[in-house]
Amino acid sequence: MRIGVELVGHIFSIERYAVHDGGGIRTMVYLKGCPLRCLWCANPEGQEARSQLFFFAERCIGCGRCLAVCPSGAARHDDTDDIVHEPALCQGCGRCIETCYADARRLFGRTVTVAEVMAEVLKDRAFYRRSGGGVTLSGGEPTAQAEFVGELLREFHRQGLHTALETCGHCDWPHLAELAQHLDLVLYDLKHMDSEVHQRLTGVPNTLILSNLRRLAELRSVEILVRMPVIPGHNNGRQNMEALGEFVSGLAGVSGVELLPYHPYGTGKYTRCGRAPALSKLASPTQAHLEELAAIVRAGGVACKIG
Repeated sequence: MRIGVELVGHIFSIERYAVHDGGGIRTMVYLKGCPLRCLWCANPEGQEARSQLFFFAERCIGCGRCLAVCPSGAARHDDTDDIVHEPALCQGCGRCIETCYADARRLFGRTVTVAEVMAEVLKDRAFYRRSGGGVTLSGGEPTAQAEFVGELLREFHRQGLHTALETCGHCDWPHLAELAQHLDLVLYDLKHMDSEVHQRLTGVPNTLILSNLRRLAELRSVEILVRMPVIPGHNNGRQNMEALGEFVSGLAGVSGVELLPYHPYGTGKYTRCGRAPALSKLASPTQAHLEELAAIVRAGGVACKIG
């Protein structure tokens, strides 16, 4: 996206000192917009391309200042006279945030330039150098803003930074191929090997995702780590793990598989953005179960670790 002649992107967070998504100490840049709607998504604030207002009801003191400034009626009283937020009516103007001194409202999503992101990322350059770290682009889905992400990656490499991209792979191949030229590591997420089940769990089939992974692996130009979240009752069956191992074993450009245990930490975010979490009562898989699944993948001749 451009404002005038300047290229800009839409992000919802920049987090420093991350250690899980790529080697060493890293800065994570989270971009807005995602084509998938995974039932277990831990970052619902990254799904929509537009900015989204989150309402922290537990912080609200009922002063009513937001009601006076909201132009669309998204801030209102419910039947019990409590203040609530109606996401469908919200214009994302942010006026209620400016008046809320209880900090009960927060807007996720801001427009940034490449220079603004670089200024934040370069603050920890010494830590990247000493730890073997760098910068990881995540989301949301970074390829949804391919032009902006491409320019970011080019600038990261000009500065000598290690670059990583976390992607669901559901994007146009030319976009992914172009980004790969400026990447050192791709964290490629697979959700389920069966396309019909994948569509039920995420809203889209996996045909394009698997095709893009094959083509990316054939390039042999970037390290690829395939990652699969382990969602009990949904994708943790033996057949799915066997299919994962079989598929990855045929991709010479993939270094291995990482299984990521489901966690419920993002559940509260759904209520704050006016949605009901789809998997609110799901427990995390046990370590013993994760080891069993990893063994199945390894039996296919693929290196597999637990995240």
